[in-house]
Amino acid sequence: MNLSKCISALIMEKGLYQVILPFVDEVTKKPKPTEQVVHELLSTVTIPEYSEFVPNKITGTCHVNDLRVIDEKNGIYMLPAYLTYTPVKKVMDVHLPFHNERGTFGDIAPAYGINRSVQGVATSQAYMMVAGQMRNEPTFKYLGNNKIQLFGWPKTILEFELGCEHEPNGETIPETCYDSFMELAELDLDVFRWNTLRWYKELPTAFGTIQINPEEWQGAEDKRKALLDEWRNTFHVDDPSNFKFM
Repeated sequence: MNLSKCISALIMEKGLYQVILPFVDEVTKKPKPTEQVVHELLSTVTIPEYSEFVPNKITGTCHVNDLRVIDEKNGIYMLPAYLTYTPVKKVMDVHLPFHNERGTFGDIAPAYGINRSVQGVATSQAYMMVAGQMRNEPTFKYLGNNKIQLFGWPKTILEFELGCEHEPNGETIPETCYDSFMELAELDLDVFRWNTLRWYKELPTAFGTIQINPEEWQGAEDKRKALLDEWRNTFHVDDPSNFKFM
């Protein structure tokens, strides 16, 4: 997604063209351009929050022996460093590379095996169910801070699927997420303006000083909380990684 497009749209929709916000650049000691202020807001507030619901999905492989060991006895390791260049929100899955897998339950008869007779299919399915109940499936637990605990995995190559924070430039956010991202970004900007401009009654612009009415943004924080609560109750429906079919 083009973050510059989002910034331009926000500035236009909120009427911030030629408005000088009360922020000073620490290096130049000059007023910060409005575009820079909005960009900093999106990269430090909106993108990390949005990534909780629509993470940047990163997949990669690594041999268990190449992982940094934290507690070998309990199977605690650090995730592969090359996958964690942005903060990890969650580990969606760990599995053997698909080209190495022999089937859901190992080397057993397929569901349509045994001459494909009706009795053969029923026998095969029953066998698969019993094998699945007897087998101790490897699993994992994400411990936070890039630490993962592996249970029952062999010392071999594993494939990790991570849900990470999107990059600050917004390029990893899909274009199809533009509307929902802007919905949150607009509320973030309103909350930001309320918290910073409620102490002011006037702001300088290229065309002179204008009167402002900060009270119009006073309810933005409640609206933002309501939006996030709604997303928390529904976002999992759009994420296939939350459903595992056995």
